[in-house]
Amino acid sequence: MDKEVKLVVLIEVQAGKAEQQVRLFNRLKPLVLAEDGCFEYELHRVSDNENQLVLTERWASEAAWHAHHETPHMKEASKVTPSFRAGPTKVLRLDVV
Repeated sequence: MDKEVKLVVLIEVQAGKAEQQVRLFNRLKPLVLAEDGCFEYELHRVSDNENQLVLTERWASEAAWHAHHETPHMKEASKVTPSFRAGPTKVLRLDVV
């Protein structure tokens, strides 16, 4: 049985551009949740920093997570994110202890 993949993705946007990230997420969310093996895909604002957001993801397997990155909607999203992000995201994989 495949091991579930849990992720926390730290996102920093350029000053004043958080709403661009939120709009993109709102377009992507139904598409991603419809992907095979996606259990969670949720964006959160950091309370004391308007330029930081956190994405939580939960996938049924490594294969489902990797397939997610190959979808047309994620490939298209990766083309536009440099226009509002302050740099690359930091992806933290979580293991239950």
